[in-house]
Amino acid sequence: MKGIFSSVIFTMFFLLSSVGHSITEQKEKDIKELLVQMGNSEMAEELANSMVSIAISQEKQRHPDLPKKVEHILSKIIYDVVIEHAPELDEMTIPLYDKYYTHQEIKDLIIFFKTPTGKKYASVLTPMMQDIMPVAQAWARKIAPIASVHAQQELAKHGYK
Repeated sequence: MKGIFSSVIFTMFFLLSSVGHSITEQKEKDIKELLVQMGNSEMAEELANSMVSIAISQEKQRHPDLPKKVEHILSKIIYDVVIEHAPELDEMTIPLYDKYYTHQEIKDLIIFFKTPTGKKYASVLTPMMQDIMPVAQAWARKIAPIASVHAQQELAKHGYK
């Protein structure tokens, strides 16, 4: 019985330890450098500004007579909290970069983001994505009925209505 228990514990330990591998110190350092080169701090500021706009808009709907002074105070609070906690987001994304990129690919991306083209890519990515969103939403509205018809036809073939 003791042998079976030990075997089960050993197997569980082996399985759990092999599920998540540890990132090397140098790869983590390089991922952090990549995040800097990609302009993550600027993205955090843009995210903070976006969250401020949304929050103030919601508060103005709830309190139409919200004084500008209070609006500015709320804006500063929200902005400061987002900026203060932005490094946490970087820390949370490091394992994702580790998962999807080899260490060499991280190094290659760092080199790319130091080039003029890489710098431009980093600088226009957020506004470009903002421009792409309405285009993608319009496209989705256009194809949704088509996909729905095809899905309904397929369901009907299988006896579902």
